[in-house]
Amino acid sequence: MLGSAPLRRGLPRVAGGDPWPAEGFAPEGSAAQPATKGTPAPAAPEMQAAQESAQAEATAAAPAASAPAAPAAETAAAPAPAAAVTLSATPLRRGLPRSAGGDPWPAEGFAPERAVAATPAAPADQSAHSEPAAPSPAEAAAPVSTPSAPAAPPAPAKTAQPAAAQPAAAPAAQAAAQAPARPTAVASPAASPAKPEREPRMIGSRSLSQWVKLGSLGVAGLIVLAGIIVLAARGVTTLPGVPEFVERYPGEYHPAVVADEGFPAWARWTHYLNVFFMVLIVRTGLTVRHQQKPEAFYTPKRGGKKISIHLWLHTSIDLLWLANGIIFVVLLFATGHWARIVPTSWEVFPNAASAMLQYLTLDWPVENGWVNYNALQQLMYFIIVFVAAPIAAITGVRMNEWWPKNNEKLDRVFPAQLARALHYPTMLFFVVFVIIHVFLVLTTGALRNLNHMFAGNDGAGWFGFWMFAAGLVLIAVAWVLTRPLLIAPIASVFGKVSNR
Repeated sequence: MLGSAPLRRGLPRVAGGDPWPAEGFAPEGSAAQPATKGTPAPAAPEMQAAQESAQAEATAAAPAASAPAAPAAETAAAPAPAAAVTLSATPLRRGLPRSAGGDPWPAEGFAPERAVAATPAAPADQSAHSEPAAPSPAEAAAPVSTPSAPAAPPAPAKTAQPAAAQPAAAPAAQAAAQAPARPTAVASPAASPAKPEREPRMIGSRSLSQWVKLGSLGVAGLIVLAGIIVLAARGVTTLPGVPEFVERYPGEYHPAVVADEGFPAWARWTHYLNVFFMVLIVRTGLTVRHQQKPEAFYTPKRGGKKISIHLWLHTSIDLLWLANGIIFVVLLFATGHWARIVPTSWEVFPNAASAMLQYLTLDWPVENGWVNYNALQQLMYFIIVFVAAPIAAITGVRMNEWWPKNNEKLDRVFPAQLARALHYPTMLFFVVFVIIHVFLVLTTGALRNLNHMFAGNDGAGWFGFWMFAAGLVLIAVAWVLTRPLLIAPIASVFGKVSNR
């Protein structure tokens, strides 16, 4: 009988009290005593032991959980005899879930078919055509105990769900029904599908839009700076003694050695090739300076250190630029045109200062480049040919693999750190010079100046301009074509090109 088994202890009846019922309490004479409405469920560890025992025996028998329980109204009309009360007719209280995040176990309505005591068999006609009778409300609320699970020490009080007489359901279906509904995003009819954002085009460490913004800010800053310089220069010309200085030194002087007028073909060609190679040197030099992982490598045929294909191209163009410069210098002295760019009097310095002041005030000095350069032009061309170009060449060789290795004396005389400190600023000097040079060529008589260097005459026609435009297009095409995929076949003629 159920009355002979001790009841399992549940939650306390009052706040701060002991678990109820008291330890050792067992009702006598009835299968189940009425329990107060809302009696808490047994503690989790005790209930779990009973559930595991019941589940093991239910597995051997036919699963009763799949059969729905009879409605409360039908079972009330035909209650089962007290002597035939079994666990199958008394639903177990639900305890904690068997797995993290699961539903309380056992499933709602689960009742294993296991008799507690020997009871007379049910009539055959009733067992064949009727389902197990549901317990009365008092029996459903009463705590259930099994003889196979002895009483355990009181467990910490935990909130449990009260049992209810509801139809049994499959655990999966019940879990799906009890799962919280997730919010579903409702798309607006007018909303268009989102397009994936395009990757920004990177040039070096910045995107194209960032370079455009920096360029715009730079141009605006240069315009403001140029305006300030012009106003300051015009203010200097109003100081006492400055107008007399400009009048005494107009910006040019008569050279001690007079060179032939005009520009021969060798001067025009070497001038253009100098610009052509210089632009590519700047382009490849910046690539070498900022490259992360080269697309290809170059190894000389006779052996040597493997270098990136960008460095090979930069070195190759350096050699072409040096060869062009040597040809220019040799012909310069061989034809007597050296007097155009080599100062022959100390008057070059005050005249250069006067010419600089006149350029800054936008009041161009009087000049005739077909015959002779002014003092400032002569000094700048001299510095470019005989100072900046040798510095660029020597520092480039010092940083190259051609420099003698393990030569302590040479390393002390010309350390690599000094070469790096001079090479990059020299390149920037060339860039600034070219920009200012082209600006002055176009603003101090563009057609005539372009005819001097591209057409070989002192006229004002458009032939020199179109030659200049064609030269710019050729430089732009070469800028685009200097890529590893296109230069690899050329490099493979002189050595081995590989991906690693």
